[in-house]
Amino acid sequence: MVLVLLVNELKVKTDFTDIYTQDSPYEYLKEMNRLGYFISDSTKPLYNSIIEELEDTLSRSINVLDLGSSYGINSSLMKYDLTMSELSDFFLNGSKPTKKETKQFYEKCNNNESMNFYQIDISEEALKFSEEMNLCERGINVDLEDEKLNLMESFPKMDIVIATGCVGYIGYKAFSNLLKVIENRQSNSTESETEYNTPIFAFSVLRMFDMEDIEEVFEMYNYSIVKSDIEPIPQRGFSDPKEKAQVISLLHDKGVDTKKYEDEGNFYADFYIARSKK
Repeated sequence: MVLVLLVNELKVKTDFTDIYTQDSPYEYLKEMNRLGYFISDSTKPLYNSIIEELEDTLSRSINVLDLGSSYGINSSLMKYDLTMSELSDFFLNGSKPTKKETKQFYEKCNNNESMNFYQIDISEEALKFSEEMNLCERGINVDLEDEKLNLMESFPKMDIVIATGCVGYIGYKAFSNLLKVIENRQSNSTESETEYNTPIFAFSVLRMFDMEDIEEVFEMYNYSIVKSDIEPIPQRGFSDPKEKAQVISLLHDKGVDTKKYEDEGNFYADFYIARSKK
C-alpha cells in the first residue's frame, strides 16, 4: 500500500530529470531560480549546527555524506559559505560560465577545510562537475535502491549523512541498504569509537511523503529518529496550478492541514534527525 502511495506522490510532482544531466548547474539553477527553490539556505544552518557539535566532540575534520547531491549545492553553501542567490548570481548573470570561470569562482570563496564532502547521486554528469570544482572529495554514481553498494567501501567512515530534497525519490529500501553497509563497517572496524561513531542522519522530507517505512528502518537499525519541532520549511514554488492542486489534494487525503503552507503556493518540508541509540 505504501509503495502505491509513493508512486502517486511522485506522479504529482513535475519531472526535472533533464536539468540534472547537464555538464554544469546552469539549467538546474535557472529552473530552480524560477521556482524560488531556496530550501538549501534553510537547511544549511541546521546541518552546520550538527557538524559544529561533532567538531567539538571529535576535534577533527568531519566527513559528510550528501545523498542526492546533484551539482554539489549543499557543499557550495556549507563548505564555501555561499547562498542560493549567490550561486544564481554567478551562473545566471549573462552567458553560461566556462569551467575555468567556474573554478575561479569557487577558488575565490572561503573554503571550510573542517568539512570533507562525499557525494552520492544517480547523475554522472552532476557528480563529475562537483568533483572537477572540488566540491567533494569523491562522488559515487550509484542507485541507493540497489542492494549492491560495494562502491561505498571506497569512502571513509561518515560522521553525518545529509539529504535535501531527495527523500521520497529514495525510500526505505535506500536507507536500509545504506544502514546495512554502515553497520557492517562499524562492526568490522578496528578504530576506536571516539574516532568514528555511528553517523548522524539529517534530512528534509516534503510533507506529502509518508515517513512510516523509513522510520521503521531506522528503528530496526537501533536509531532514534525524530521530526524536528521547527516550522515546516518552504522548498520551492509549485510549477503550475495543476501541480499545486494535486499536491494539496494528496495532503488533504492524508489529513494534513495546508493552511498557511501549501495553500500559499509552495511545497513545504519537515526536517528529521536520526541518531544511534548506542
